[in-house]
Amino acid sequence: MRLLYGLISVSIGIGIGAECRYIVAPSGSPAAPNGPPAPPNGPPASPSGPPVPPRSPPAPPAADSKLRVTLPQAVIEGFRDTHENSVFLGIPFADTTGGQNRWKAPQNVPKAQPGTVFNASQYGPTCPQAISGTLFSQQSEDCLNLNIWAPSSGSKLPVFVYMYGGAMVTGSSSNPQFQGNNFARKGVIFVSFNTRESIYAYPSSAELAGNSESQNFGILDVDKALEWIHDNIAAFGGDPNHIVFGGHSSGAVQVDHYLWNHPNTFLAGAVQMAANAKSGPAVAPTNEALDIVAAEVGCPTGVGQLACLREVDFLTFQTTNFNSTYNTWFTPAVDDKTRYRNYESRFAAGNYASHVPLLTGNSNLEGALFSLVYGGINTDFTAWLSTFEADVAQIPKDDLEAAYNISDFASVSAMSGAQYGDARFFCPVDYLQDLRSSTQDTWTYRFFGNYPNVYGLPVDAPTHGTEIPFFLGGNECFEAMQGVTPEQQALADFQNDWFVSWIKNPAAGPGWDKVTPEKGPVGKLGVPGNELAIEVGSTADYNQRCQSVYKPRLPAYPVLQSVQALLQAIL
Repeated sequence: MRLLYGLISVSIGIGIGAECRYIVAPSGSPAAPNGPPAPPNGPPASPSGPPVPPRSPPAPPAADSKLRVTLPQAVIEGFRDTHENSVFLGIPFADTTGGQNRWKAPQNVPKAQPGTVFNASQYGPTCPQAISGTLFSQQSEDCLNLNIWAPSSGSKLPVFVYMYGGAMVTGSSSNPQFQGNNFARKGVIFVSFNTRESIYAYPSSAELAGNSESQNFGILDVDKALEWIHDNIAAFGGDPNHIVFGGHSSGAVQVDHYLWNHPNTFLAGAVQMAANAKSGPAVAPTNEALDIVAAEVGCPTGVGQLACLREVDFLTFQTTNFNSTYNTWFTPAVDDKTRYRNYESRFAAGNYASHVPLLTGNSNLEGALFSLVYGGINTDFTAWLSTFEADVAQIPKDDLEAAYNISDFASVSAMSGAQYGDARFFCPVDYLQDLRSSTQDTWTYRFFGNYPNVYGLPVDAPTHGTEIPFFLGGNECFEAMQGVTPEQQALADFQNDWFVSWIKNPAAGPGWDKVTPEKGPVGKLGVPGNELAIEVGSTADYNQRCQSVYKPRLPAYPVLQSVQALLQAIL
């Protein structure tokens, strides 16, 4: 039951679309790769030793004139890109997560010695995770860093912070697709950052479960990043009182966690593309996955397990089994500190940031990709519904089987993919719209741009993540893609223009009316034949299955799911 590992990396927001080669590599530096690596046919081969971390992306060209910003932690030196944007890469926002800081809340950045100048001309390290290849920067536990693209001049500029997807097990802000040059050219500061992933972020350890502090360290990393940005962005020309936080897939889940965990937040707006706090990921019982990994690296169960695991080199965890399967079992615990059992009661009690304008939505065929990703385990629909990956234990299987008719799909795998898209993306978005939109200004979209070349995989488009490069504005982000047309770039320009306008004034809306519970306006983006306009439909045209099958059971989500049966299948 192993996952198609390479496809997972594409599907959850890591390698969607093309590389964003926004600047030319300087003389003597490695040439930029031609595009993201093709997904392998299965998990990586068993290494003879610890996996070699991927090399760093190409260094940017030397700056014509050095840009320096003085921060409490150090003087930061960036560069200008070919569009005259001010760019600062790899700035630490917290101390290393290695050594005795492993499985601790993010610590403050140590202040540098007086006169120290931090070279911010290359991406910082990527946080450890089960991924191979050279698309991301080199892995290190000293990975809590961020990147800033800013206009060449200005003050009190609006700020957009983007969080990548990756199911909270993979991803990096060094992904060269996710650049901010289009935003900076239009007067918005763009920030991206790293968080810890998988076992390094969410150990679900019994030794930590009784602490007053959450052990969902990846969520705490997000808090630390937003705190740093709020405290320091004015030095880069930004307005700390005009920060919009957005993300896709698990990045959108992190945005939602932030809104639930900070009801009085300073955020001026939020963007949740494809997902929210009710989207997952699936949760295994406390210590179950950690015991499995501990056995592989020679550490005990019980008291002393974490002390032993802290002595293990981070790459040693990345065994063949971990890289193919185990890594997906480490997800945020439902601890009622940072991830909650009862969102409905929290909302009723006012423990949610309802004052923050919200833009949310989906691509039209979210689940199509996952018919391929989980193709090895989804050809029997009944069996699929019982898997850890399907993660629908709170819904009676008979109800799910009655809701999907094979005559509506090209294959059982296609039907299973559609069910996954409903459970993880469409229906959580629909559910929390119903809960929140009566008090929170909310606009919802549905993306219809049918461009298979954006994905480069044999699945129907638009599927999960297809909208990302269009929201980010294309241009350099399209360079390494095959067959990009002027019409596709025109849509990217159009979409990024209205999106930037919304970021500058979220309360004004994106150009269509706010959504309402159960049915309401939805902005239809990239409709074939009318791409450079926003059509308006109704959520009721798309949410019948969500309303009838998923909505009554989503309050009970998630349900703990043991991974022991999966382990036996692997071994």
